[in-house]
Amino acid sequence: MSLDEYVLAFVMAGGRGTRLMNLTRYRTKPAVGILGYYRIWDFVATNVANTGIPAMMVAIQFEPKSLTRHIGNGEIWGFDGADKNLDIVHPYEGGKKIIEFKGTADSVRKSMHRINRYNPRIVLVLGGDHVYTMTYNDVIKQHKNKNADATIMVNAIPENKASDFGIVRIDDEGRIIDFEEKPNPETSEGREIIEKFRLTKRQTERMNIKDPNLTHLGSMGNYVFFRDKLEDILNVYKGDDFGKNIIPLMKSDGKEIYAYVFEGYWKDVGKISDYFDCNIEFAENIALLDLIGNRVRTALRHLPPARVSNGGNIKNSIISPGDEIYGRVNKSVLGYQVIVEEGAEIKEGVLLGADRNEFYNNQLKRVFNTKIGRNSYLERVILDKNVQIGENVRISPEAPVKERIAKLKAIGLEACTGEDCPENTDVYIDPKRGIFVLGKQQDTTKLIIPDNFEC
Repeated sequence: MSLDEYVLAFVMAGGRGTRLMNLTRYRTKPAVGILGYYRIWDFVATNVANTGIPAMMVAIQFEPKSLTRHIGNGEIWGFDGADKNLDIVHPYEGGKKIIEFKGTADSVRKSMHRINRYNPRIVLVLGGDHVYTMTYNDVIKQHKNKNADATIMVNAIPENKASDFGIVRIDDEGRIIDFEEKPNPETSEGREIIEKFRLTKRQTERMNIKDPNLTHLGSMGNYVFFRDKLEDILNVYKGDDFGKNIIPLMKSDGKEIYAYVFEGYWKDVGKISDYFDCNIEFAENIALLDLIGNRVRTALRHLPPARVSNGGNIKNSIISPGDEIYGRVNKSVLGYQVIVEEGAEIKEGVLLGADRNEFYNNQLKRVFNTKIGRNSYLERVILDKNVQIGENVRISPEAPVKERIAKLKAIGLEACTGEDCPENTDVYIDPKRGIFVLGKQQDTTKLIIPDNFEC
């Protein structure tokens, strides 16, 4: 696609992602694997490439190597030519101290000197941790036509998700007339705000929203600015975060802020439950996004095709290269090099598979994989990379959470529930749905879950 303006995409890809618990212990959130062999990052990078944007700046702070190794020189997304530029921005040394990024707006503010070197007319500020496919041409065109101070990309969401996002109210012209960041439904004030922001029947008809459960407009965390206005905004309005600080201050000051309503599939996968649901949704219905037509790109590995044995059985699932299926897999997503042994069953599982292993295979003479032992049963689990599960193991959401944590502690695994888990947690258990999340393993020579264990 062609653009009639010089556009730069600034991708915010550096957060710790604490709500993904132990999945982000060793990596930044956009580097987490998803849908078999993609990384979350791949979706925004593909969107930028498909739009024809010539310059992309990627801000990475936490565990940057986990993503920079995947990005490489940007060739996969077409950022290796003379007229395409990819710039990875790390915290840097300023004077006698390290300049770190404290939030979304802070990362852009502290990178403005780098953005200005490209002298773009328009800057897209994009989150790096959402699953969706789109080109940004139409939102750029709307932003220019409205001569907006800021444009926020929004998506229709159900009421029970209103507290997870900034929600907006718009007029008939698409102008944002009210904005509220993550209202709390546990308070009367929060409930009043959520009710106030409910879409009217006229609005849902005008936006062609067919699903009656989609009742609000939630910010996608993506913004469009004219570069000169963006610099002025970040100088005038203080605060580290666009949603919490900058946008509300702009709104109270009468700035022209518009919404661009994105009508396609979009998923924020920043929480364990949302990440789990996104994977399972695609296992059941891969057509949620046209991954082939939209040319969603990733760094592929040179591995043999997946193999399903005569006794293997797969239903409503995604499998990846290097997988070997001798047991049963139902409504699950398997990443690279997962071995499901005879008699084993996985139901509603998200298995990230194995590390990229060329070096280890050659130097250590050891193949990395994730293995599920014979006759084991796993239900509603997320297993990070290189996990080894013994034989006759049973993990399911049926047992009380406290009982499960006690059993895990007895075999030497630190387990927790809630949002205050310590950093060294091996297992996180979602308190509402019993989702069992086992972290990445560095040593593939030992069982992390022993034979005959039940939890």
